[in-house]
Amino acid sequence: MGIVLGLGGPYYHDASACLVIDGRVVAFAEEERFSRRKHHKDSRSAAVSAAYCLAEAGVSLLEVDEVAIAFNPAWPEPADVCTDGELIAELIDPALFGGYRPAKVTIVEHHLAHAASAFHPSGFDEAAVLVVDGSGDGISATIAHGTPAGLKTLRQWPFTQSLGWFYETVAEHLGLGDWTSSGKLMGLAGYGDPHRYRLDFLRPERGGYRLDLSGYGIGPAESVDDQYTDLRYYRRLKAAYAAAYTDLGIPPHRRPRTYHRDTGRAIIDSDFRPEHADLAASSQHLLEQCLIELAGEALRLTGSARLCVAGGVGLNCSANGRLAALSAVAELFVQPAAGDAGCAIGAALEVSLRRGDLTLPAPPMTSAALGPAFDAGRIRTVLLASGLPFQDLGDHLPEAVAGHLAAGRTAAWFQGRMEAGPRALGQRSILADALHVGSRDHINARIKHREPWRPLAPVMLASAAPALLGTDTPHPFMIVAREAADAARQAIPAAVHVDGTLRPQTVASDDDNPYARLLAAFADATGRLAALLNTSFNHESEPIVCTPRDAVATFAASPLDVLAIGPFLAAKARPV
Repeated sequence: MGIVLGLGGPYYHDASACLVIDGRVVAFAEEERFSRRKHHKDSRSAAVSAAYCLAEAGVSLLEVDEVAIAFNPAWPEPADVCTDGELIAELIDPALFGGYRPAKVTIVEHHLAHAASAFHPSGFDEAAVLVVDGSGDGISATIAHGTPAGLKTLRQWPFTQSLGWFYETVAEHLGLGDWTSSGKLMGLAGYGDPHRYRLDFLRPERGGYRLDLSGYGIGPAESVDDQYTDLRYYRRLKAAYAAAYTDLGIPPHRRPRTYHRDTGRAIIDSDFRPEHADLAASSQHLLEQCLIELAGEALRLTGSARLCVAGGVGLNCSANGRLAALSAVAELFVQPAAGDAGCAIGAALEVSLRRGDLTLPAPPMTSAALGPAFDAGRIRTVLLASGLPFQDLGDHLPEAVAGHLAAGRTAAWFQGRMEAGPRALGQRSILADALHVGSRDHINARIKHREPWRPLAPVMLASAAPALLGTDTPHPFMIVAREAADAARQAIPAAVHVDGTLRPQTVASDDDNPYARLLAAFADATGRLAALLNTSFNHESEPIVCTPRDAVATFAASPLDVLAIGPFLAAKARPV
């Protein structure tokens, strides 16, 4: 039996762990879910998530054959292994493993780990692979070819040509937050004119793109490798971009931080001016054009009609929708944990392939439910301690929750193993009736405490997809945007963004899946299509809930109406 532990998030954010046994992913979790610090910022310790993965499989760290990390600490020098005991202890705290520390870890180059996270679980026997992110091991974009023999890198773009850094600097300039908030830009873009601003420093061209900030003090041919690891180049780049956006007539926007006098919660500055939305739309459009050229080049170089996508930019649902619509793309797979956390999956699978434990093509990844689950006894104990009134509804829970949703209430849904990635996929979700736009506004303003222009997504039974999406192509991971069909605009308007798109999750009918039964019961209760509004179960400032204690705390501190957790249905002070 081959046991490989992969660790992701090496750059002081998005630490994670993945355990692969005999080529099969048995557990994956992100450290933020345990530390309760979003993105687990300022730390690369993956110790708690690693401990969870090992406990899930019932093995010890001593029994692991190989530990893989998704970066090269010796960059720019090539290296296959790391024996730095201090670094290894930082990644895997020996205190959690009986004082044991591996003597060495295997290095999987960062973009190779991303590529492996996309291709190895895709189920494809061959595919073009596209990785685009901020930067990792000096690289910001990679084209590779995946075959049963593994991955072959074909082209790469250095960190000085980073599309991810371009996108995040726009978000920061508009006051949407730091790199952790770049996804907000995608929502704001729907409100703007994508052709208002010409960002001439970044040009799509056949086979890729070219970034040239010479007019702002950074030449494309400048030698800056010595400024990479200490972030000097990154800081210079941000200053150059700020100057470029200011030259467009858009000064940096700093949103005031104010707090509600009664609750102490931050009051979201949700206003934006037309030029803010137009810059967001222009940058989103430009990013998409660059990605289209990269995808075209990947397909040309490989001769493939299949495309796999990973890297932080792969979390951009709108861009993924553009790639999926390309006539040259017959099939698309995007790793649901496309950011740095997903590198744990890629590193573990890549090492498993090298060891001979994994054979490609492997079965496709159809579920992201790879994290912790909690039995009814533990959930009951937490509910009793909370003082919340609750009922044990057993197998009748989905139908009861469907009744609450049909009556216009909002429900928190906590079932089974926690999902991988930043999107709620029916394990840790907040749900509402998508017919009413007011439900979306209520969730954004009073439950999630976030900007009103942020879109929410629909979840639907696969049988409803042809009517709502115009296709029966499965969309299991809510990571590819689609044009809303006319029926969707009528039936689920709260899930349709202002630009006419939605980012769906489709669920196969299955009597053994409570989530599928909930959707079917909702359709029965309302006489409408089996679709709901779905967003992640968390507040704006916290990661998705992981444990029953997290779920109860978040539920109690919000105006959510009911909490469906395990077989139990809990409410606030009134009867359920």
